[in-house]
Amino acid sequence: MKRLVISTLSLLALSSLFAPAMAGEMAAVNSQSVNNIVEITPFNLVRRGYQGSFEGIPSAGSFVRAANTGRITAKDLVEVAIADGRLAPETINERGYLRNVTSHLSNLNND
Repeated sequence: MKRLVISTLSLLALSSLFAPAMAGEMAAVNSQSVNNIVEITPFNLVRRGYQGSFEGIPSAGSFVRAANTGRITAKDLVEVAIADGRLAPETINERGYLRNVTSHLSNLNND
């Protein structure tokens, strides 16, 4: 019985030494995952918009008409993707990314 009590107390003492270290690692992992946004490509952004994956963006034929009339722009899609957590906020200022999205939006009629 004494051995069981001593073993249990030893185990508890050891686990209390490792718990703070593990908590620090968990906090580091959580803060990294928040900063690691899996970014969507311009092609997939337009495809997901067409499929109706984003709230407030029409899908299919309505999406194509809205893109052709300028009611949906590359900037609109990027803003929705940022709000959805699919793009980093600074993407809204990346001209190359916006240009690629605009190109894919323009090509909707060709497909």
